[in-house]
Amino acid sequence: MFPKTLSVALVVIFLAVLYSKWFPTVVEVINPTETRIVIAWQKIIKPPTKKFQRLVVGCNSNLDYIVPGTKLLQSLNVEPGDKTNHETLHSLDHLQQTFSHFFSKGAAAERSFMDKDVFRQITNAAEKLDDLQVYIGGNAALMATKILEMFPDVKIQYIGPVGPKLKELFPESFTIPESSHIPHDEIHLIMEYKVDETWGSHTAPVATRFITSYDESNSKATMLETFFENLENFSPDIILLSGLHMLEGQSDEFFSQRLAVVKEGLKTLPITLPVHLELASMAHKDFVKKILEEVAPHISSLGLNEQELSFSSHAADGPHKNDFQEREGQPEIHKVTDMVLWILKTFGYSEDNQESKLTRVHFHSLTFHIIGTVKGAWHNSKEAVAAGTRTAGEQACDMKIIQPEKVKLRIPRTFKRFTGDEDREFDEFNPILSWELEGYKFVFSPVLVCNHPLRTVGLGDAISSTGLMYSEYNPDFSS
Repeated sequence: MFPKTLSVALVVIFLAVLYSKWFPTVVEVINPTETRIVIAWQKIIKPPTKKFQRLVVGCNSNLDYIVPGTKLLQSLNVEPGDKTNHETLHSLDHLQQTFSHFFSKGAAAERSFMDKDVFRQITNAAEKLDDLQVYIGGNAALMATKILEMFPDVKIQYIGPVGPKLKELFPESFTIPESSHIPHDEIHLIMEYKVDETWGSHTAPVATRFITSYDESNSKATMLETFFENLENFSPDIILLSGLHMLEGQSDEFFSQRLAVVKEGLKTLPITLPVHLELASMAHKDFVKKILEEVAPHISSLGLNEQELSFSSHAADGPHKNDFQEREGQPEIHKVTDMVLWILKTFGYSEDNQESKLTRVHFHSLTFHIIGTVKGAWHNSKEAVAAGTRTAGEQACDMKIIQPEKVKLRIPRTFKRFTGDEDREFDEFNPILSWELEGYKFVFSPVLVCNHPLRTVGLGDAISSTGLMYSEYNPDFSS
């Protein structure tokens, strides 16, 4: 007879071995679709042959105050009410109305606060909440830190407004020019909410967030000149730029002046040096149209979500331009392809428009991603779109490796890839699709949406930076 303790130990070991051997099969029985997609990603995702090694990233950075949105409003004694989409915010009523508008749509959005004292009142209330979280913020800063997390050996020069607390949070390996330092941190407020959460008569169809800020440095793009002045000494092999949306609260004249600095700076760069621009939520049609017309032809790659894509089409007379006002819930796959194709054809490189550098558009949404490219300009795009969608699930659920039981496929099982396409069934064994349309290449991957998201802010930035680092640029594509 074995001693009782030894018998118990042997049983535990036996069960552990059995569990580890059969666990994947058990999970596949419980979550077969999600498990098969995870396995497909594992087989597909490989880094490119030639990786980016030296990056310059800028220009917007700040501290993120992350709070439950409805709880913050309640602490300010703000009651649920009407929903109205204000382009800029001037009062607590404006905040409530604009938050309610995007809350009910389940759309990520960002708006600038124009009253410093009211915004300080709001951040003071946020600082008193037990569940306040403070993180690195700003699209550019988030992209830079995500890239270093994935690829610790890359060299990054970061240029943007860096206050004392933000400097403490940044990785020590970042190269930060002295001219990037500011005496006080800029603060952005991230008001998160969960799927099916209610706010008065409104119910959130998905989990996402609303962002607002009163921000002198980023809203006036004070680091633009510093950004371009410091490029040459670092000799980057790719540039990542974001923060233009922060100019939206400024006058038309000021916006045009700062955009001219961006345009002239980009024109001085070698044609072989790729530049990625990450867009963010905007509400001013003329500003968005100017970015597309004046900046897009001087960049190589563009990253944007469903709100930014549909508003771009709305602002510049593209396909499905009325969807921005009429759409509820997640976008339709074929319409996204149509709009990405329109951006590439209208503002990107072609035989008829060889002056443009734009050869890549990375679209990301809660449920799927699509990358469209000019043929020959970018390689490893299937791997890049798969890596981006996998990152979305990992970051939203705060997991190192996606656990299929914690995520869900949310795309329709039958869909068209583009307008005029035949209906096709989604194949979970081969979830990454690729096709050509009018001479452009497209790749698609579904997202496995986190059932209980822990943090939604920065997802788009993590997705775009991941997709870029798994992509390979071919500077000789047009020769």
